Amino acid sequence: MKLIKLSVIIIIIICFNIKAYAQKPSLVIFNLDQNAYFPDKEKYYNSAKLSLMSKLNESGFISVNGKEYLKKINIFNTVNFDKIIENSDVLSQMSKANLFIMLGLNIQIQKNKYIKISVNADILNSQTKSIITSWSTPRKLIKHSIDCDQICRNLLISETIIVLSDQLGKSLAEILNNSDLNKVNYTKISKVYNFKTLNFKQQNITKLTDLMINEFPGFIKLSNEEFYGDQAMWTYYSTTDKLKLKKWLAIALKETGLSLDDDYELSISDNNFFIKKFPKFAPVGSIGNSQKFN
Repeated sequence: MKLIKLSVIIIIIICFNIKAYAQKPSLVIFNLDQNAYFPDKEKYYNSAKLSLMSKLNESGFISVNGKEYLKKINIFNTVNFDKIIENSDVLSQMSKANLFIMLGLNIQIQKNKYIKISVNADILNSQTKSIITSWSTPRKLIKHSIDCDQICRNLLISETIIVLSDQLGKSLAEILNNSDLNKVNYTKISKVYNFKTLNFKQQNITKLTDLMINEFPGFIKLSNEEFYGDQAMWTYYSTTDKLKLKKWLAIALKETGLSLDDDYELSISDNNFFIKKFPKFAPVGSIGNSQKFN
């Protein structure tokens, strides 16, 4: 009798778990090849995907690696969304997935002393072919000794990617568990801002974007960062409204020694931010006789 009761309890628990899993969307993980020439990129992407899938599966989602599905339709390089979106109907039928997660991995080595790593993801609705939302981990800066060889750097990169991918998986699980995203018509939960600067040095922009990523509340993702001489551009995703963002930019730039209206101007048009630094002019002419002519 006890055995029968125990069996009934186990069946109920299994049915409950199956129902809980069935209520959540199935996911396929694809990676965006953002480091086309970086050595060992395949190994790093595999580590990132495994960590991400593990966290999502722990939260009750069924996530699978999309690499094999891409091979079946002869896609071997996914630099951007285009190929995925173009073939989303076929990929959705093959995988039986509701959502696609586009995993991005950015690794930068600077002067053989620093390594910058960030992991990001875009969630794509396979039916509407639209992005639901984007998310990114704060950029991790790794400083290593001069005698840290390639093996040493590979180990540091691998360990950091696993930690960041775990963080990303937890964040995505929270987003996907949000009741608003369980509706049929998915909507974006983030705002997109376009930034352009003029007359700033690259190191100043790097410091500013680091503050925007690591200290600004509501940060989701920073992408499309480009530099052209004294100009820079990037796209910033955040849940923050633009007036708060303007205020925080002024505070961040003040930390670099710049004052609004004295050293630079900040203009906003719709969701476009333009920051222009005033050029420094050397004094012209002699100082004269300041005691007599003042």
